[in-house]
Amino acid sequence: MTRPTPPITALSPLRNRSFAVLWWAWLVGNSCLWMSDVAAAWLMTTISDSKAMVALVQTATALPAFMLALPGGALADLVDRRRWFLVSHLWMAGTAGLLTLTAFTGSLSPPVLLGLVFCGGTGFAMRWPVFSALVPEVVARPELPQALALHAVAVNASRVIGPIAAGGLLAAWGSSWVFALSTALWLVCALMVWRWRHAAPLRTREKGRLLHAMRAGLRYAWRSAPMRSAMAHGWLLFVAVAGLMGLLPLLARLLGNGSAAVYTALFACLGGGAIVAALSLQRLRAHTEPQRLVSTGLVILALTIVAVAVAPNTWLAAPALSVWGGAWLTVGNTLSVRAQLALPDRLRARGMAIFLMAVMAGSASGAAAFGAIAEQIGVRPALLALATFTLGLCGWMRSRWPIRPRAIQP
Repeated sequence: MTRPTPPITALSPLRNRSFAVLWWAWLVGNSCLWMSDVAAAWLMTTISDSKAMVALVQTATALPAFMLALPGGALADLVDRRRWFLVSHLWMAGTAGLLTLTAFTGSLSPPVLLGLVFCGGTGFAMRWPVFSALVPEVVARPELPQALALHAVAVNASRVIGPIAAGGLLAAWGSSWVFALSTALWLVCALMVWRWRHAAPLRTREKGRLLHAMRAGLRYAWRSAPMRSAMAHGWLLFVAVAGLMGLLPLLARLLGNGSAAVYTALFACLGGGAIVAALSLQRLRAHTEPQRLVSTGLVILALTIVAVAVAPNTWLAAPALSVWGGAWLTVGNTLSVRAQLALPDRLRARGMAIFLMAVMAGSASGAAAFGAIAEQIGVRPALLALATFTLGLCGWMRSRWPIRPRAIQP
């Protein structure tokens, strides 16, 4: 007599040891990313008076993913994915170590800081596609939405853990110690991945050179209607996300009279709202079509950006950011699931890398554009312009690249 299959719940994938190792490495690593990003963005407000330069920290994080995600994804489809995942963690540990060294020696100028943030973004470009390809390898297909939701929980829990840890260290000892802790934790992640023994399933690996593999991925993504709609909506989502995130350090200075604690609190509220949304996402998906989830989420994003822009104090900005974080999680997870289900395994890392290119193109351009706008008209008016832009494109995206009820499942 066979045992009944356990019911699928929001936490079901964590019963799988391989996924649990991946998930913990992802959670700790993303916490390190947020620690370094928060410290770098706040440090830039102290070494530069330029609003555009502060926003460019977000661009420097996103631009490498746009430039390098596809080669990284193609390599992840051609080589051992576990080893590539390990290499990405070692790269991040090295970058964090350089940030630590330059911060302690006082040699961090704005260009040097942006360059090292760019190097960290390069590691992210290596790490994200291979993680996205490994998850479907270790999780049964019926549990894939729950696994991706847990992935989003890890991402958003790290938005709480990372900024809180960074904020405490910033207030007590300064940014140098934030970078030092990040270095140590990246080495812990690398050790976890090195000790993980994953029996990779047999998959068809295309023969040929890297450029051929990249062309094959681009060709499939262009011909796939679900991929095109996911990429278009993902681009708009991350224009809105990066536009706000790039200006958040400056807004925190306005609301908190230059206090790093306010910046930390705003980030924690953002991440907390996203975690609540992730835990209720399964019920939302069961009763709401993907197109409505995405369109409604984008409208909520725009409206909460307006609320944040006009908020006179932290007490009103914080709950608006919590709602904003929940909407970001809902839209991002929905689009990621659509992209995952549209891809065959042999192209999965490349396909998710192309999806990452689209969203990081939005992130890099959104942060740079609205940082430049803020330089000319101020932080609050720039946020209002961002909300208007998001609302204007949302309706057009829905008619031009609609999200069908079901993605193509190869």
